[in-house]
Amino acid sequence: MLPQRHIHETPDHLADLAGDADLTHGATQAPEGFTDLRALVDQLPGFVFRLRHDDGQLRFDFASACCLPVCGVQATDLQHSAQHLLNQIDPLDLAPFHAALQASVASGFWNWEGRLHTPHGLKWVNVRARTRTVDALAAESTGIMLNVTQSHLRESQLLNLSSDLRQIASHLESVREAERARMARDLHDDLGQVLTALQMDVALLRKQFGAAQAPELFGNIDKLIHAAAEAGRRVASELRPSVLDLGLKAALRWMSEQYAQRYDIRVSTELSYKSEVGELIATELFRIAQEGLTNVVRHARARQAWVRCVDVEAHQICISVEDDGIGYTPQEPPASRPSLGLRGMRERAAVFGGSFQLDQSPRGGVRVQVCMPLGPTLSSDDAGAAQPQPSAGDALG
Repeated sequence: MLPQRHIHETPDHLADLAGDADLTHGATQAPEGFTDLRALVDQLPGFVFRLRHDDGQLRFDFASACCLPVCGVQATDLQHSAQHLLNQIDPLDLAPFHAALQASVASGFWNWEGRLHTPHGLKWVNVRARTRTVDALAAESTGIMLNVTQSHLRESQLLNLSSDLRQIASHLESVREAERARMARDLHDDLGQVLTALQMDVALLRKQFGAAQAPELFGNIDKLIHAAAEAGRRVASELRPSVLDLGLKAALRWMSEQYAQRYDIRVSTELSYKSEVGELIATELFRIAQEGLTNVVRHARARQAWVRCVDVEAHQICISVEDDGIGYTPQEPPASRPSLGLRGMRERAAVFGGSFQLDQSPRGGVRVQVCMPLGPTLSSDDAGAAQPQPSAGDALG
């Protein structure tokens, strides 16, 4: 169900007009000046009413002429029996209707939004009214009912469009990850073959001319080949770490060890989830943890970081990265805190229908947490494209 609109006040003059007993249908004689006011009320785009509720019994003491286009009921019929309106309320909205009306006796304001099955079709209406106590058992609500069907249609279209965009983004993300896997595999294979051939040629040259004649030259060539192989491995790993083929837990442990060795920071892992995680979601969780640890080493000045991945209710999995660094102030985040990285994590979560949370860690630093639903795995084509193939080049390992 779409969000309900709320107001806190009904205009005083509207309540006074509709609440005047001489404005009710069937009055034989209206005081001087009230005829024009009655005509003005009848021309309003909403259905102005005064509803009396007495020990569970509802009665319309006043109903403007606009109740026909809004509710599809004549004002005289509605004043004769409020059941004409109650019969049109959608069964799912009937209980909230009575609950909101009853609550208005204490609060003084009645705000309700629901569906009516009118002779003209389904309509969404919004009630805005004031409620006052008449006596110990009776109360009176005076206000207006508006047709908000078009607003709900626009909201529904926006929700559908947002859902379509998320599906497109999810598909594009899966295609991008598959392309990264292909590029990493091609880089590994092609560069590995070239470097292997180069090593063989250098070995032949060393045998033919003798390494003793140019030891520095052959030593430099060996160093360059080794550097090229290391660069190839690093780039291929950044495109798609092959350790992901061993599972998310193995990949997160490997990444934590890499950050600990490279940046001299302790990284602890808690990977207690037991659910089966699809390849695409596993890759996204890995990328989020990777971005979180990158933010820690760049901005937090932390000595230790924690990576947690756990199951939660409603078939979701949550990953969090926190540190014991300098932290931040939510009201005034320092300019040094990352923005693009956090935005990227938030967008990754949104694409897959997940949630993003940024707060202070109990350990003194920052905690970033992303929860995602355990959705379907990659399609067979994408999964096949993402699977690594046997390598022909040994130089990259």
